[in-house]
Parts: sequence; structure tokens; C-alpha cells
Amino acid sequence: MATLDDLKQKRDQLNARIQQVEARERAQQKKADDKAKVLVGAAILEEVKAGRFQLQDLLGVMDRFLSRPYERKAVLGEDGQGSEVLHRLTGRE
Repeated sequence: MATLDDLKQKRDQLNARIQQVEARERAQQKKADDKAKVLVGAAILEEVKAGRFQLQDLLGVMDRFLSRPYERKAVLGEDGQGSEVLHRLTGRE
């Protein structure tokens, strides 16, 4: 017959295994989410590059979306008209 200490040890081991599986599932979900975000971003950049989506519309969306100063500078640039990187990615160099 199992003692109380044995049962508690098994419970703790099971809880640890549950936490590992949950962490693995969260990591897989984040990876899938990140992949979808990258692909959506790439698609939008291609639409701007092809002229099917206006750069000014993208800048407006990003102006409303971005809140961190370093992110705003990276995408919108110093003047809010798009960073050099954004212009290069959209073929507007």
C-alpha cells in the first residue's frame, strides 16, 4: 500500500509533467502565431510593392498599431513617412 509521502511524490511528478506538456504546447502555439504574423506581414509588403495596397494606408495602420518608440522609428522612420527599411521592402527606395 502506498504511503501518503509516496502519493504526494507521484502527484508532484505528475504536476511537473503536466507543466512541461503545457509549456511545450504554448511554445508550439507561439511559433505558429509568429509564423502566421510573418507571412501576413510579407503578404502586405508584397501588396504595397505591387501597388495593390497604398503605402500611405500601411503607414496609417502602423501609426495606429505601433506604440513603442523604437518600433515606430524602425517602421515609420523619423518623419513618419516610412523608414529606409520599409521603403526598401516595398520597392520605394
